[in-house]
This record gives sequence, structure tokens and C-alpha cells, in this order.
Amino acid sequence: MNDDAASRAIAQKGLELIEEAIIRLLEHNPQGLRNVDITDALGLRSDFQGGHRNYLTYSVLGILLDKGKVVRDEGNRRYIKA
Repeated sequence: MNDDAASRAIAQKGLELIEEAIIRLLEHNPQGLRNVDITDALGLRSDFQGGHRNYLTYSVLGILLDKGKVVRDEGNRRYIKA
């Protein structure tokens, strides 16, 4: 495996672990959680020069939405395990 493939494999494993952590967190919070609640609970708060915040978990939530593993309650902006 070349260095690029090895790096990709590591990143994909990391993504898988973050997905699993979010799903577990939502299982323990059936009322659902907002993105900021998820970032706080998992210690994944992010900031880019004071502007864009918490896009890591937001992006992973998008992947989980596409996979049908979570749903979003638009009324209260919470994510719920599907």
C-alpha cells in the first residue's frame, strides 16, 4: 500500500469511528441533539479564524443523513437516530 492509500485508510477509519460515536450518542439521547450539543459531548468543537464552526460533525451528520442512519427534526434542529 502506498503512502496515499495508507493515509486514506487511516482517514476512513477515523470517519467510521466518528460516525459510530455520533450514533451511540444519539442512541442515549432519543430526544435528539443539535450539532453544537454533539460537538460538545464528543469534544470536537472546531473554529477557523473565528468564523466557520463545528463543520466536522456537521459534515459527518450529512453523511449519516444520506445513509439513512439519522434524521433531522427541522422544527427544533435536532438530529435523531433513525
